[in-house]
Amino acid sequence: MKRLPRIRLLEKTVSTNDDVLELGRQGSESGTAVAARRQTAGRGRRGHAWESPAGNLYLSVLLRAEVPPSRLPGLAAACGLGVTDGLETLGLSNEVQLKWPNDLLARGQKLAGILVEAARDEAGNPFAVCGIGINLESAPRELGAIGLAELGSAPSFSELAEVLRDSIVARVDAWTGAGGLCPLDGIQDDYLARLAWLSEKVAVLSPDGAELTRGVFEAVDPWGRAIVDGNAHTAEQSSLRPL
Repeated sequence: MKRLPRIRLLEKTVSTNDDVLELGRQGSESGTAVAARRQTAGRGRRGHAWESPAGNLYLSVLLRAEVPPSRLPGLAAACGLGVTDGLETLGLSNEVQLKWPNDLLARGQKLAGILVEAARDEAGNPFAVCGIGINLESAPRELGAIGLAELGSAPSFSELAEVLRDSIVARVDAWTGAGGLCPLDGIQDDYLARLAWLSEKVAVLSPDGAELTRGVFEAVDPWGRAIVDGNAHTAEQSSLRPL
């Protein structure tokens, strides 16, 4: 892999995703990244506020993945696998699982969240930003979270930022090079191998938290849809909770 740009390290920012979106619009190269110890206005999926206490890592990475539009929904899954790849190098391969569609769990508790946002630069070229908030030293207990320090591996802020940035870029590059038309082409087997709650009973929830149905979580199909009792559910319309 080619040498990547130096990561910009900040004590505090409004949103690392906003910082990298602006760099992307200006034409910055893939792998450009900003990391902060604290965000004042972080956000999660569907525009939800993301709690960003000091002492953790908030990292956003610029990605220029040249894939057909039909594959773009798989970018978040590729990024999630990139994060697990990085954590594996830190000795956490048996601790971390992916939570469909885009969080990371450790010991059944939330370790990190991922938000991927798409945009175009001033030349009209598409790009995406992968933002990750990962609990390093502080984990909000009221949200059922856990931090890396509790898992016996607490790398420095700068080391963790570099490991995760590099592994995200490497995994996305591999996913891009795998070809195919479906979002999970080239990564589906790895994704399923690291997925939480497979073959277990789950509740399917609407975006506002209402329970839609219950059943056995059977798989995630090549299009990234969760299959529960034979029915497909998209990430835009639903989320899962274990029973």
